[in-house]
Amino acid sequence: MAAFTSLSFLFPWVLAALLTLPLIWWLLRIVPPRPKSVFFPAIRFLYQLKKDEQTAATTPWWLLLLRLTIAALIIIAIAGPVLNLPEQRDDKDDVVLIVDDGWTAAESWDDLKATLNKLVRDTTRQERQVFIVTTARRVEGRLPTITPLAERETLGIAASLEPKPWPSQYGDLSQLLPRFENLNNPEFIWLSSGILQNSGISDLKDFLSSLSDIGPLTIFHEESITAAPVIRVANINSETLKVPLSLPAGATGNKGVLTAKADGGKIIASAPFAFSESEQSAIVDLNIPNKVRNEIRRLEVANSRNAGSIFLLDQRWQRRQVGLVTSVSEQVDQPLLDETHYLTQALMPFFDITRGTIEELLAEDRALIVLGDAANLPEGIERKLVDWISKGGVLIRFAGPKLANSSGALVPVDLRSGNRSLQGAMSWNQPAPLGPIPQASPFHGLDIPADVTVYKQVLANPSPELLDKTWAQLEDGTPLVTAGRQGAGWLVLFHTTATPEWSNLAISGLFVEMLREIGNLGQLSSQSFADQRSLPPFQLMDGFGDIRSERGIAEPVNTAEIDNLVLDASHPPGYYGDENFSIAINIGQFETDYSLIDMSQFSATIRYFDRSTTIDLVLPILLAALLLVLVDQIISLHLQGKLPAFRNIARASVVLLTVSFSMALVPAGSQAQEADLDGDAKALAATLDTRLGYIRTRDPAVDRMSHNGLAGLSRQLRNRTAVEAMDPLPLDIERDELIFYPLIYWPITPDFPTLSDKAILKLNDYFSGGGTILFDTRNQNSVSRYGPDLYNSPENIRLRQLTARLDIPRVHQVPPDHVVTRAFYLMQTFPGRYDGGDVWIEDTTGIQGNDGVASVVIGSNDWAAAWAIDADGRYQAATIPGNERQRELAYRFGINLVMYTLTGNYKADQVHIPAILERLGQ
Repeated sequence: MAAFTSLSFLFPWVLAALLTLPLIWWLLRIVPPRPKSVFFPAIRFLYQLKKDEQTAATTPWWLLLLRLTIAALIIIAIAGPVLNLPEQRDDKDDVVLIVDDGWTAAESWDDLKATLNKLVRDTTRQERQVFIVTTARRVEGRLPTITPLAERETLGIAASLEPKPWPSQYGDLSQLLPRFENLNNPEFIWLSSGILQNSGISDLKDFLSSLSDIGPLTIFHEESITAAPVIRVANINSETLKVPLSLPAGATGNKGVLTAKADGGKIIASAPFAFSESEQSAIVDLNIPNKVRNEIRRLEVANSRNAGSIFLLDQRWQRRQVGLVTSVSEQVDQPLLDETHYLTQALMPFFDITRGTIEELLAEDRALIVLGDAANLPEGIERKLVDWISKGGVLIRFAGPKLANSSGALVPVDLRSGNRSLQGAMSWNQPAPLGPIPQASPFHGLDIPADVTVYKQVLANPSPELLDKTWAQLEDGTPLVTAGRQGAGWLVLFHTTATPEWSNLAISGLFVEMLREIGNLGQLSSQSFADQRSLPPFQLMDGFGDIRSERGIAEPVNTAEIDNLVLDASHPPGYYGDENFSIAINIGQFETDYSLIDMSQFSATIRYFDRSTTIDLVLPILLAALLLVLVDQIISLHLQGKLPAFRNIARASVVLLTVSFSMALVPAGSQAQEADLDGDAKALAATLDTRLGYIRTRDPAVDRMSHNGLAGLSRQLRNRTAVEAMDPLPLDIERDELIFYPLIYWPITPDFPTLSDKAILKLNDYFSGGGTILFDTRNQNSVSRYGPDLYNSPENIRLRQLTARLDIPRVHQVPPDHVVTRAFYLMQTFPGRYDGGDVWIEDTTGIQGNDGVASVVIGSNDWAAAWAIDADGRYQAATIPGNERQRELAYRFGINLVMYTLTGNYKADQVHIPAILERLGQ
């Protein structure tokens, strides 16, 4: 019954024709059926005929009912039946769709996007002008804009929208209000996640209030808002990982499971949690053995799909291996007098400690070694330590009576000697407090307790480099901690003891934090600490919390400014750094509070997300009427005696229909499985049909876009040319044979694995055999950060690394008279999703073989995204700056490139010049 209540008609007045059904009944009733004809060979057969056989004078009632049903179905189909038809409007007022695409929308994104697609189809069907505005925070300095969109552009943008991994911000949208006022009686529709940071509530109120003054406002949101908890900064206490969770204000009764996962999704630990009706925060304890703690890469709330319910972990949460130099002769009966006791207590929270002699620790290849107060070391051991430090090791030394009485070898600065009571140590009547931490120090940012004081210290001789080597100092400026770079490693010296004998630093929390910060240097063995101040984007998070290699316009992050970082497109959450060292940026590390939005405070019509779609019933009803017409014809032929073997024909018809439906279902299934073909099956598929190929990367999203892009291009090839290109196939350079594919699309990602010697040989053979590879760095949108040539972009750097060993001749920009500019279409620009990027092609001048076809084409316009279509034929990515002409030119470039690879320099022949000149003249 619910389906009938949502049934509407585009032309309801046509239903008046149903009143003619009685007349049709009467006409069919009085017209008798066609008489039955009986043929016989001789008159003697007249005696064999039944005398009582008659032909009906009227049409049977059940046949009349069948024909009336056909007439009724045709009338209903003409009336335009539609399910879930929106309210029709006679005016053509403009519509502004405001889409909440911040990370808080990810949890309800399916319902939000279904509603958005429905609204886009409904408004475009009514021929209303549509504008789409997104709310995710914009990069500082970029102003929001609105442009009128064509129908296909609107559908493409709606299909390509995804939640961003940073919050929404409505303050900037107020700059659009003057533009809104100039629209044609605009109607505003806000699709909201229902959750917003507290700091943005006032901006939202002002913005929506201004919208209500301009035109009617409708708000769509989830009927029951799902508010997943935000994971805050985790703390480590021995083998327990304490993870704080916080709910948006107004959300109640949430419960779930918190999991700790390693790379690949392996669950290391999990624990349930529950919020009471009055609680907005909770702490979950994960019991994780130290042996497996370093494997954890992320914390996540199970069954949640937003970036706030994910917390990435880096080296700061890992336990590092440290070697503590001990001797079998050390006293252990009085631990409070032993420096190893205090060092063990300070190192234990963050390090796995291995005790032993220097030789034993060097043999175990520890990255960090702590050496207490020691005099001059034996020459052989000192030489080994120097060599170990130069290779990236970090040695932490502590002063004391022994070092003060030694010659001061293997220290970062020259130490002052003297004949005082400690022979080089300086004493005060009043203990000295700590002074400010130098800005270049790794300790910068640590809180300095006022009660930490130093009674004695080993002084350093003044020198020009002393200031640069000082990491911590006393109030009078004398150094407390100095460090020096030696090769790839560090040598660090505490100018006081590791016991409370000279200072109470050893029993303070500051001491633990200092050792932790120095321990991070063990992860930076290949680069200087200063170089790590600016970390490039490495692996970034999307709005759903998934890690991707796509960098977009993300910029490097300054580690000194992380606490004040603003999450947006230039600094999204994720990992920054490289494979050797990276830090994690998370939504939960910033003290931002969120709340559920009270929709009743706005002057607007409130509605819930609607996943129902408008269904046009015209075609199904016409097909049903056609089927009944076929049944009517078969019955009529049977009544006329022209189907003597009706039962056999009926059986045959059923069989044929079954086989037809089965065959109709086979292509969809086979196409879905083609991407999973492997080995001989893939080679056979590429041999039997013309197919394009694409190189698989480590990023599923990039591979999916490559497949859909080449599928869209193959479809255009079938529609416009004689090339019957089937669906593309993914290629693994290391395993698959390449020679079957005339053109291979290779999207470059910064983390693409290094090519093996086997892969290099295979690619060189492919080039020499006439194959062509389109290298697409897909980063033309990063010109503002890396310059017009994108030379220093991560994708271009990786491209140079990958192609360094390939036999690729000189390349140049595509000349105006190149064959690829006229292989099928005449064109001089080659846009993709982005426009303006240069396209480079192999210079085949003077090269014999391969029919003059270039083996390499290089560009940055992201052509696969411009070609990509989904299963319904809709575009999957919006073109930038965006128009239908740009996408059409992208398709034309793809077609020209395929035709060029298949036909070679055919269009370079002089015989084509007159035709080309004639077309140019037109």
